[in-house]
Amino acid sequence: MVLTVVFPAYNEEASVQKVVLDHVRVLNQLGDAIDDWEMVCVDDASSDRTREILAELAKQVPKLRVLSHTENLGIFSSYADLFSAARGTHIYLTASDGQWPAENLLKMLPAVVGGADLVVGVRQNRGEVYSLSRRAISFLFNLLPLLLFGVKTSDAGSIKLGSREIFNCDLISNSPFAEAERIIRTRLQGKRVEEVPIEFLPRRAGKERGASWRNIQRSLIDCICCAAVYRLRPVSRVS
Repeated sequence: MVLTVVFPAYNEEASVQKVVLDHVRVLNQLGDAIDDWEMVCVDDASSDRTREILAELAKQVPKLRVLSHTENLGIFSSYADLFSAARGTHIYLTASDGQWPAENLLKMLPAVVGGADLVVGVRQNRGEVYSLSRRAISFLFNLLPLLLFGVKTSDAGSIKLGSREIFNCDLISNSPFAEAERIIRTRLQGKRVEEVPIEFLPRRAGKERGASWRNIQRSLIDCICCAAVYRLRPVSRVS
């Protein structure tokens, strides 16, 4: 197993250095559990010092590669670039905001070693970290896959670990719903998806952008499109 740790970054100057160094520390603890590792980050045209901090980190950490967008393209494009750039057999998707401790990787890796194709980290304390409105949005977008596809997602927007092909598959969605679709598609293909409880911390700096009205609207549209397409054709034939 060669593991690629990927994460997008946009205006995360307060947290990105600690995130990178914490993951380097944990990855170096894995020893023979994996054959090798790398880390890939994309700066999505940050307006603060995120890009400069990442450039300095790349000099300190030879296994860190930094991609840069000249304009802000959003989370979907950032994910696509990260997954395409990954060279490992497996990909670990996390974030640069400091809310996902690097030790979560240690909790999720045994499930992949045990044969899971995709492992989803499930946040046990969202009620303590998120506002009521954010919890309501999260509940809705985890309920829709169950109602429309018969697939339980539990925490679609969380961190994930799985084989490279699962992250590089062609998806219908081009919104945050893509991560729910990834789980739906994997399950409908008969592949093994496991959920693992993970630690999730309050955001201490930066700005939360995932629950914007624009993202909600686009995700609802993508959800409807996925329902229409997957009901008409087997998921293995959807391109």
